[in-house]
Amino acid sequence: MYIEMEKKYSYNQDDYEKIVKNCKFEWIKDIKDYYLDTPDYRLFKNKFYLRMRNGIYELKITTINEETNLITSKEIIWDDEIDDILKKEFNISIDDTIWVLFIDTSREKFEYKMWWETLNIDIDSFQYWKRYEIEVVSESKTSAEVNELIEDFRELLWLESFYDWEQSAKATVCARNQNLEIYEILK
Repeated sequence: MYIEMEKKYSYNQDDYEKIVKNCKFEWIKDIKDYYLDTPDYRLFKNKFYLRMRNGIYELKITTINEETNLITSKEIIWDDEIDDILKKEFNISIDDTIWVLFIDTSREKFEYKMWWETLNIDIDSFQYWKRYEIEVVSESKTSAEVNELIEDFRELLWLESFYDWEQSAKATVCARNQNLEIYEILK
């Protein structure tokens, strides 16, 4: 398990060009996410996001700071550990879930070193939308420190995009077109 802290932003071409110019390009990949939940959406309702990404189960348990829009997620990638958490929290296993949402993403990954930390910048194209996210994976930084680091990075590069939950959250955008029950939960 590791801790990921990130902020998501609506896409604009000017920001994209600044990121390409100033950050180290890592890779481009296609990502296939199948989100799983119970028929009554217990996981989504509790901000537990179980997905199969390119054939591997992942569980993200998230909290969102409404003031800063910083998302903090515990990410678990081991099936046994995921099953243990699902059993403890919901009395279910991975086998008790059903497919509820699909997201097909093309991701460009960039990296930027700042103050002994690595910022990962993901540019995502999905379901006729684009957005980018800036994330830090850390077990020692506080959310306030990570938020400051991300905002300093945005100021340094003069990034101008803003957070817009309607366009920045992939699951929300895709649910609006695939599963209105989940969309109502996420919005």
